[in-house]
Amino acid sequence: MEIRIEKLSKKFGDNHVLKDINLVIEKNKSTIILGKSGCGKSVLLKLIYQLIKNDEGSILYDKKSFVDIDKFGMLFQYGALFDSLTIAENIAFIDFIDGKNKYRNKVINSLKEVGLTADIYNKYPSEISGGMKKRVALARAIYKNPKVIFLDEPTTGLDPINSDMINELIIRIIRKKKMTAVTITHDIQSALKTGDNYFFLNNGVVEDSGKCQTMLKSKNKLLDEFLLGVKKLQKG
Repeated sequence: MEIRIEKLSKKFGDNHVLKDINLVIEKNKSTIILGKSGCGKSVLLKLIYQLIKNDEGSILYDKKSFVDIDKFGMLFQYGALFDSLTIAENIAFIDFIDGKNKYRNKVINSLKEVGLTADIYNKYPSEISGGMKKRVALARAIYKNPKVIFLDEPTTGLDPINSDMINELIIRIIRKKKMTAVTITHDIQSALKTGDNYFFLNNGVVEDSGKCQTMLKSKNKLLDEFLLGVKKLQKG
């Protein structure tokens, strides 16, 4: 699914969070949204996801102004698993709350996609590791075979080994299922590894954009300062 954003603006009271945003999220590609805290990344994600409405401009999904939310999958920053539900119930949450109980095979298939087995089907989040929780959250995001998957800081809270594992899974799943991916991240290595294109937001505007493979060669001063700041935080 292609997502085309034109002259998009959003404000809350006097706070103009996004100003005249223009960008294209290419079909079956992985797009990275970068920017410091408060730059408008999360608001942009909510607008694309149709959780909130824009004040001006347009968002088109394959040239349509509206899309069924079932076409979307979301990996939340900290997984957002429900402690009181089993792994299976978490993954099949949409079917579970609708009273549907024929989801076992779909859950097991989703677990396989993220490198997990049916052994954890009836376990609870407290009984599995942090890395496994993130993979379960990813399994939930792809459970309905969405056209677009949103990834909010997918490597947050993970050690380097598990971060690399999640990155590899994201790449494989996007390619295999031919999904469009939109990722918010501060993890530059993750962005370079999983992304095709990037957009750098600063004070509510698109300050820079391009191919992820050329990001480190960008001559944009603000992007360079952002990347340098992130590197210092990661080292320190």
